[in-house]
Amino acid sequence: MNCPRPLYPEAYRQLLREVLSDHDFAAIRTYLKQQRALGRDDFRAMVEAKTRRFAGIRPAHRPPRADK
Repeated sequence: MNCPRPLYPEAYRQLLREVLSDHDFAAIRTYLKQQRALGRDDFRAMVEAKTRRFAGIRPAHRPPRADK
């Protein structure tokens, strides 16, 4: 019988807190929210070339209007 193992999210969070800094967590969250490639510049350039789309992160809001 093949039973799935229970997930222990708090245990995983604690393990990751010991390994990753707050800055790394923030970067991961930002890239995941925007569904972008997280990695070195050469990796991101390869993703952009293969997908023909921008793979970096963008600011959260629209830029201000120029005619104001």
